[in-house]
Amino acid sequence: MTNMLLSWKNDLTKQADQNGSTPLHHAASLIGIGSGFYWTLSRKFPWVFRNWRSGVPLRPLLHADPYQLYQPDSEGLFPIHVATSSGLYATIRTMITEYPKTAGLRDSKGRTFLHVSALQKIWYCIAHVCHTPSLTWILNMRDNDGNTALHLAVQVGDLDSFCYLLMNKKVRLDLTNNKGETPLDVSWSMMPVGYFYGWNAREMVGAALMYCHGMHGYHLRIDEALYIHRQKPVDDVNESNILTSSTQIMVIGPVLIATVTFGASFSLPGGYNSSGTPTLAGGGRYIFDAFIIANTIAFLLSAAATINLMYSGMAMVDLKIRRWHFNKSAYLAFCSVTSFGAAFAIGQYLILAPVAHMTAIAICALVFLISWFGYMEPA
Repeated sequence: MTNMLLSWKNDLTKQADQNGSTPLHHAASLIGIGSGFYWTLSRKFPWVFRNWRSGVPLRPLLHADPYQLYQPDSEGLFPIHVATSSGLYATIRTMITEYPKTAGLRDSKGRTFLHVSALQKIWYCIAHVCHTPSLTWILNMRDNDGNTALHLAVQVGDLDSFCYLLMNKKVRLDLTNNKGETPLDVSWSMMPVGYFYGWNAREMVGAALMYCHGMHGYHLRIDEALYIHRQKPVDDVNESNILTSSTQIMVIGPVLIATVTFGASFSLPGGYNSSGTPTLAGGGRYIFDAFIIANTIAFLLSAAATINLMYSGMAMVDLKIRRWHFNKSAYLAFCSVTSFGAAFAIGQYLILAPVAHMTAIAICALVFLISWFGYMEPA
């Protein structure tokens, strides 16, 4: 249908609606039938849908009048900005592959499609730019506020986009925006204050920039860099409430582990023989000893975590001491979960190995893999 209309009147590509959007703007924004399903899955699994095309007739419009790629709408948005806002990787790749100059088009705010990708956390578009040598020339382009894509990725706290930009050696860490702020300054200004999760994305971004020798702006002294951009501190009452509620949730895990491991110490796998000793303890079976040790470690760690959580939940205790106890309990609880998983796997192996050896090995492997995920950085 599109080809028929274009063959009848090619000038249709130039006609804009009341918002200044040409047919190419609309084609760049549409993702066809099942758009909601596609949009949701493409954000979660972009590597699966990266080559998916919506069925919208983009190429006929491009070939009929490529000049429309360089025509903004009334808001100053070019088709490539519209496609980026819709998260259409295949459409963006088609535009910048066949018409490379579109990669540097700026909207009314001076932003390229890379800036838009950073603002909207479309990390797979940023990954494509970082992995394409011919596009390195747009990596350090600044918008009207002087922000590069790295500034914006740091500002919105998108760890994926930030990591791809940081891994590219062409991305400069010393560029300042119109406020004289480098990406490190932006990171520090957005850093959460008070008590927060250690793997907070903004905290990790700031730590990575410091590790990579990111620079502060020229207008800041060292003392100003440390304090001037900090947000207003959280009041003690609010932070006390955060610690109390966090303690109430976190204490559930250590208490359950302590209860189960305590019971397992007296209800051993295989039961007891007539003399009252564990049936599976004899015959030099070191796997039984490993089970006892793992179970004991899990019990001790969870008990210690529970005691520390008791102190961290008390409002009468000094806030600094409560933070210390909470941090300590978090580490102990994490270690107790690992030991608890090891005790479970060893106990299953102890019982099943004589009759179902492969099943016992499979259980141990599954427990190992699940425990391993606990040591991975969040994506």
